[in-house]
Amino acid sequence: MRVAVATITGGLEDFVNQHFGRTPTFTIADVEDGEIKSVRVVPNPGASAQRGAGVQAAQFCIDEGVDVVIAGQLGPTSSQVLQKSGIKFVSAPPTMKVEEAIRAFLRED
Repeated sequence: MRVAVATITGGLEDFVNQHFGRTPTFTIADVEDGEIKSVRVVPNPGASAQRGAGVQAAQFCIDEGVDVVIAGQLGPTSSQVLQKSGIKFVSAPPTMKVEEAIRAFLRED
């Protein structure tokens, strides 16, 4: 399973960003058997878009083969794009670190 978390600087110790479409980075974690196996930090191509940032970010997640997106909130258009592609959205508070958010999702899934 591949999880993309909206982050500011990225990594497991960063906090979940509340803004999906304009998040500066995504921390992408590959999870197998309930364990985080690999982590990459990648820039969000939609972060500086004048329009359609959420859709660009959603398309990026689709292209990356993401199964789950974790962020504070999604806009309605990006939510529809992710939902149509079968990507699950999980909301997390800004006080939660990336690793905590992924582990919380795994416990609930």
